[in-house]
Amino acid sequence: MRSFSPDRRKFLKLSMAAAGSSLILGVSWSCTQDKPSNTDNQSDNFSPNAWLRLDPDGSITVIVAESEMGQGPYTLMPMMVAEELEVEWDRIKVEHASLDPVYGYQMTGGSGSIRKGWSTLREAGAVAKALLLGAGALALSVPVTECTARLGKVVHIPSGREVAYNELTDIAAKLPIPGTAQLKEPNEFTIIGQPVPRLDVPEKINGKARFGIDTKLPGMLYATITHCPVFGGKPKSIDASEAKSIKGVKDVFPIDEGVVVVASDTWTAFKAKEVLSIDWECGNKTRISSESIINQLKARPIEEAQTALEEGDVETVLSGSNAAVTAEYIQPFQAHVPLEPMNCTAHFKSDGRLEVWAPTQSPSSAYDTAKAIVQSKIERGLKKVQKKLLGIHDDSINVHTTLLGGGFGRRLKQDYVSEVVQVAQRYEQPVQLVWTREEDVQHDHYHPLTLHKMRGAIDENGMPIAWEHIIHGLKVNASGAATLLYDIPNTRVLVQDIGAIVPWGPWRSVAPHYNIFAVEHFFDELARAGNNDPLELRLKLLRDHPRLSKVLEIAADKAKWEARPNGAISYGAAVLSEWGSNVAQIVELAETDNKYFQVKKVTCVIDCGIVINPDIVKQQMEGSIIFGLSAATKSKITINNGRVDQSNYHNYPILGIHETPEIEVIIVNNEEEPGGIGEPGVPPLAPALANAVLSATGKPIRELPI
Repeated sequence: MRSFSPDRRKFLKLSMAAAGSSLILGVSWSCTQDKPSNTDNQSDNFSPNAWLRLDPDGSITVIVAESEMGQGPYTLMPMMVAEELEVEWDRIKVEHASLDPVYGYQMTGGSGSIRKGWSTLREAGAVAKALLLGAGALALSVPVTECTARLGKVVHIPSGREVAYNELTDIAAKLPIPGTAQLKEPNEFTIIGQPVPRLDVPEKINGKARFGIDTKLPGMLYATITHCPVFGGKPKSIDASEAKSIKGVKDVFPIDEGVVVVASDTWTAFKAKEVLSIDWECGNKTRISSESIINQLKARPIEEAQTALEEGDVETVLSGSNAAVTAEYIQPFQAHVPLEPMNCTAHFKSDGRLEVWAPTQSPSSAYDTAKAIVQSKIERGLKKVQKKLLGIHDDSINVHTTLLGGGFGRRLKQDYVSEVVQVAQRYEQPVQLVWTREEDVQHDHYHPLTLHKMRGAIDENGMPIAWEHIIHGLKVNASGAATLLYDIPNTRVLVQDIGAIVPWGPWRSVAPHYNIFAVEHFFDELARAGNNDPLELRLKLLRDHPRLSKVLEIAADKAKWEARPNGAISYGAAVLSEWGSNVAQIVELAETDNKYFQVKKVTCVIDCGIVINPDIVKQQMEGSIIFGLSAATKSKITINNGRVDQSNYHNYPILGIHETPEIEVIIVNNEEEPGGIGEPGVPPLAPALANAVLSATGKPIRELPI
């Protein structure tokens, strides 16, 4: 055990409220004002302003502020609370947090849920346990030092007498926050580290789970939208006569982002959308194409680039080397294509309040988006002052976060929220807006197209002595490149960002996806130029990074790198150290009878620190590998005349189950703080595959997809 003190400024909100026999506890690191206590309203069922709730039936509800899109926070976060609270897993329930300042800015992304919640939720559970121990000691009339917590009960050790947590909530609610509380050491964990069942799965199996598109409200209208095919275009004229003649169509009108059809059901809205006749004003965006963007990137002078890393004298070494290696890599735009299309529901109540139901990765951003539409600048300013000076939360807009049918970064953007709020302003009934798949593919916020210019040099022993990486692209950065882990004495990384020519947004693994491909594939080119085994050279140059070296060594052993057969099967390796996690992947590539290559197996080893749930780690690695393999071999967004060529899964394909190779995931346990697991498995896949192709053919991959 180790002690921690619940700092009063850190625990800006630890509210204890008794409603019947319920106890609510909340811990906030990021809010800046106290909220009024709920203790004055004894019959109230408590707005979720806390991380956990103990109910009269003995169940414990954990409040989760992270969006559940398959990555597991509805299980992982409760596991941390349950561990410190000392309760059985089958008593745990989960509830999504309301949009409340006590939870800070609510946004799920960047593989940050576990890293952000590791201390917060464990300490919330530990403080609750300390309060219940104090209450149990009072109830049993014994010293608290003679008590322990065990399976949801306070036990008096000398006598064996015990009292259940749910019998202690009235007493615990009146106790002060303890000055110290005990956190478990890793060797004391009984829930953390175990493959406990996911809490979200049963309702997904029995059909009770509710995603955004499942929102159903009395009297609801349904809408869809058509956007200008060309980026940024606006409607000049709309002929909606045929659309309005369809039974069930209520109206057709323009909003900021496009033209909306409102109908009695989604299918009618979709049918009406297809017969709209719209003359669009497209401006000069029709000149944009993937080819023109690539040409623009290639033509930009190096003097305009920003330096992200510079060590040694790269230019002198490269210019004086007789063994220089150069390469260029191009990676295309990528779409997100989550299974659940973009959708949102909004309802302006008769009292002026706005209710929004959104499958969003950022409820706070959804709230800000809605507020910008419905409130004037003066109103927003007054409410900001009220919040800052008086701690009054603006409850005129309420965002209900549903389950997400996939996210991958797409639902960090709130365009679909903006659209439905604009539509709902016109109606007394609730309105649900649903995009078609075609709109989703052609009006995404894309993973950017990038061009990577690489230069390197090796010495007489074949060792790399210089490295230059210039990243060209739209809204790009050097993450994954500027933290070059290989021990190369002269290194330089430059970034040349030409801005958002097309809509862009975060995509699963963001910048490390495009940068790690260039880094890891060029490393193999340098290794082969110096007649080095790429894996052995990696291990030699990663000697100062033991966690990363270890996962690579284990991957090589599991994949039988040393014993790999000649000819028929080729191997490629790649590594990553980002988001607090270390990953190595090895791709086994086999040549088929018709001279094509097939990915036979991917071996993935991850060290993500303390493992909360090994099953979820494996699920995330497997999903990441499939996601990365789709982007490496199949998926590509191309632009011509200012519009996206692809429109659905038939021409933007993703990997099918029948195409998925064998995947082996090995987890390396240690006692470092947990790292992220949602994204680290994506970036190494493409370079590992490219390196296997290089090994098989002697030809590097210059452009993705392969």
